[in-house]
Amino acid sequence: MEDIPGLLAESLDGTERVKEIVQDLRNFSRIDAAETAEVDLNQCLESTLSLLRNGLEKPIDLIPELGEIPQIPCQPQELNQVFMNLLQNAVQAIEGVGGVRVRTFSEPQHVLVEIADSGCGMSPERLDRIFEPFFTTKPVGQGTGLGLSICYEIIKKHGGTIQVESAPGKGSTFRLRLPLTPPDSADVI
Repeated sequence: MEDIPGLLAESLDGTERVKEIVQDLRNFSRIDAAETAEVDLNQCLESTLSLLRNGLEKPIDLIPELGEIPQIPCQPQELNQVFMNLLQNAVQAIEGVGGVRVRTFSEPQHVLVEIADSGCGMSPERLDRIFEPFFTTKPVGQGTGLGLSICYEIIKKHGGTIQVESAPGKGSTFRLRLPLTPPDSADVI
């Protein structure tokens, strides 16, 4: 009988954590927003980071530096897929202890998202091929080589660009530049 208050407190705490995870999953998948909408990318990134934190199996610091940015027209499900893929790749590139910095800021016509890791980095030869379908830097059986090519196509579809800086032993930085106004062609998004 004396254990009941403690067990109830633990149960309530666990229930609250489950509620937060479900809300993050809902925000991440944007069940209610499958079409183009004006979206705050900081909220998308916060949901993605929260989901990623819950699944981390190694001591990686996820460091958000989210600046004040305007909303942009986009398909949030697709951009969440890009963010998750880039963040998972960043975490996987780190052996042991390290960090991933996520930064947002704006320019006159664009919103920028930078994802930088302290991982192993890539050689210029690998860097030149990372957006090719089926090219992977991971061991056989651990990657399909489709993640970055899909990210590239999603960003292109949104009228944006994706750039990468990387060097062996110095980590990688992915920089997404997304327009504040939708692309001219209605069939792009």
